[in-house]
Amino acid sequence: MHHDDRSGRLLVRVFPDHGAEWPVWGRWGAGRQGMLSPAHFPGLPAELVEDLRAWQRRWEDENPEPWVRRPSPQAAGRQAELDRLAQRLAAEVCAVADVQTDTWSSTG
Repeated sequence: MHHDDRSGRLLVRVFPDHGAEWPVWGRWGAGRQGMLSPAHFPGLPAELVEDLRAWQRRWEDENPEPWVRRPSPQAAGRQAELDRLAQRLAAEVCAVADVQTDTWSSTG
């Protein structure tokens, strides 16, 4: 998670990657970054956690080869679903974090 000293806010990025548990990432400290876990967000609804994990699994099933991105007829719908999940996540963590989606990696 990236901590902005000026605002006290954390920056959470939502995007898929091969081998990830779910598509939730962040930066913190002096440039450290990586996948976050549900434990970073106490009280996060289990349904949202499972929805994010299910989205990640579907994306990985549709994109089995790392670093190979092929245009997909499902890309727009997949991105719209990820945007909705990110909005749900943002609503849950709005007291401590800002959430953004990255489209380049989810539209593969």
